[in-house]
This record gives sequence, structure tokens and C-alpha cells, in this order.
Amino acid sequence: MNKQERRFGMKRREFVKTSAIGAAGLVMAGSAGAGRPLPNYMPIVSEKIKSGYVGHYIERELKDSVLLCDERGNLNPEAVGWSRVPLVRANLKDHWPRKKRWNFWNWISPEFVFSVTVSDIDFACFCAANLIDFENRKTCTAFSLKPGGSIVMPEEVEQSIFYESGLLQFSMLNNGGDIKVNFACKNMSGQKASADFVIHKPHGHETLNIVVPWSDDRFQMNSKHNTLPVEGVVVLGKKKYVMNPESCHGVQDFGRGMWPYHSFWNWGVGTGQQDGELIGVNMGAKWTTGTGSNENGICYNGRLHKVMEDLNWEYDPQNWMKPWRIRTTYSDMIDLSLTPFHPQKTSLSLGLLSTGGTCCFGRWNGTLKFNNKTVKVNNLIGWAEEFEHRW
Repeated sequence: MNKQERRFGMKRREFVKTSAIGAAGLVMAGSAGAGRPLPNYMPIVSEKIKSGYVGHYIERELKDSVLLCDERGNLNPEAVGWSRVPLVRANLKDHWPRKKRWNFWNWISPEFVFSVTVSDIDFACFCAANLIDFENRKTCTAFSLKPGGSIVMPEEVEQSIFYESGLLQFSMLNNGGDIKVNFACKNMSGQKASADFVIHKPHGHETLNIVVPWSDDRFQMNSKHNTLPVEGVVVLGKKKYVMNPESCHGVQDFGRGMWPYHSFWNWGVGTGQQDGELIGVNMGAKWTTGTGSNENGICYNGRLHKVMEDLNWEYDPQNWMKPWRIRTTYSDMIDLSLTPFHPQKTSLSLGLLSTGGTCCFGRWNGTLKFNNKTVKVNNLIGWAEEFEHRW
């Protein structure tokens, strides 16, 4: 291999590594910086927007199991909708390199956040791990890269997943109940790391499951989970981070889909316990706008309340530390503001391939309304982000 080939290989690795950050700042930490505003919708839905798109709608609730794709690997129309439990099997096929598969987990408490992503984005597979200490603002990361198609990515949400390399080992044993997690890493920013914990899944706990259609051959299935109590420990070097199930909660983003080359999104999460009540909220924008589907929902004490409208996001890409406000405009279900305390920004361009964005961890305050009930949110831990890809 000559110098030019080695240099391209290093750049390709850095692009894949940076791409992993899209789910809540997973891999590389950096200082916050300024950026240009992104459009409110992706180019693939431009014609739908021009034809008179309305940002509130009725989404179909799925009741039965269904395949995501037809025999040609295109979208099965019967899969479009949302459900309270995972019902869609993501039988992706063909359409290389549009297939993107990821299992992202974020275990967050007021003191720290630990994240792991296992992903296959067609031209590469990777496992990315990240720990941020909110008290000293230090971030430690680990990243392992493999060829595309070299790991097993389950088609269904409630299945186990494993990743092993010379650097790290990660396993999630999921048989439909509580999930057992083990992690070991030889070098996480210069320190050995390990984790041994259980994600508790209370009986009847509901999740937000969606299929978003951009076109017949571009679409995304997601399963979003929050407010799942976590019990165990993460060890980094000589420091032990205790996961207390009353204050540490798991958030999952299980994603499978056929993505357009130019893609971008907003994603926000609040999750935790307040006055003895479990409050979780999942909020998105840009990537779902124009489709009549969204990832917006409130999970209150394990019960999902679907928000069937696009959200208005207000934030300043010139100053990520300013408060972010997210609200509904057709109804009054969501009106929340995030006060950031830890921003992360990254960007990388390799000609036709580029990725970048900012994730801000902070505290949510505001109001949630559903079923004639008003919930005041006070200092709920979470994050909000903006990311853009050409992949």
C-alpha cells in the first residue's frame, strides 16, 4: 500500500468514525462552533412540500406484525405507521450503499452518560463507545471498524447483538425481558474500560415504533425507547460510575432503512424520574418533515402518547449554548426548552462524503399535555442535536 492509499484509508476510517456521532454525540468530542442553518426538510421531499404539505395529520397505528420490505427490497406500504410495541421486521435487501442499520443505546444519568452504537452502513461496520463525565466534562471514546456486512444486525428489535474485535467486546442479551449488557475495552482514550449492567423493562412498558416513507425505495424504520431503569456499573480506569435505576435510564434508537445520499435531522430526548413519575419524550424534525409521519411521542409512566404533528424547533446554530425550544404548534402537547451544559461538535468532508453536527446535553424545562393532563417538566436530563450527512 502506497502513501496515497494509506492516507485515503485513514480518511475513510475517520469519516465512518465521525458518522457514528449522529446518535447523541457518540464518538468524538470537540468544542462547539458555528454552523449554517439547515433547511426544515430534506431534498427528497421537496415536491411533496411544494404541493401543499400540512404539518399535522393522522398516523395509522399498526396492530399486527409486518415486513418492512417487499421482495425487491422496496417499501412495503403496509408497514407505514406507528405502534406501541415493535411489530416491523426490517428485512432489508439490495440497494447498496443506501442501507443503514444501527443499534444505538444511551444510558444517561445526571452525573454521566455512557453510549454504545453497533452499526452497518453498507460500506463499513463499526462499534463506537463513548463516556462523558458531566461533572468534569471529560469525554473518553473507543472505536472499532470492520468491513461492511461482517457483523450480524438483527432484523427485529427484541433480539441480542454482539460485537468483538481486538480492541473491544460488547454484548446485549435480549430475550424479550430485561437486557443484560457487558462491555470490555482495552483502550478507551488511554484507559481500560468495562461495564456490567442490566436494563430493566417493566411489564407493559410501551415504546415508539415508526416507519417513515420518503419514497418507494427510500424509507426508515425506528424503534425509540426511553425511561428504562438501568442497574449496574461502568468502570473507566480507576473510576467507577454507578448506574442507579432511580436516576439512570436507558434510551434506544434501533434504526433500519434505505437512506437518501443527502440526509439531515434533529433529534431530542428527555428521560428520567420526576416526583416519582417516569417521564420520557422523543422529538424529531427535518428528516420526517413532508412524510406525514414522525418520531414525536411522550412516554409517561410507561404509556405512550403519540404526537401527530411536526414540531417547531428554535435554536441558534451560531451559538449552540443558547436555549433550544421545541414545541407543537397545532396542539399544545409539547412546549419544552433545553438549557445546554455540554455541547459536542464534529465535522469531516471527504469530497463526495461528508458528515457533521452538534449534540447538546442539558436540562429540559416546560410543559407536556396529553389526555387532559398537564405535566410540568423540571430539569429533566437529556439532549438535542442537529446532524447532516452525505453518505
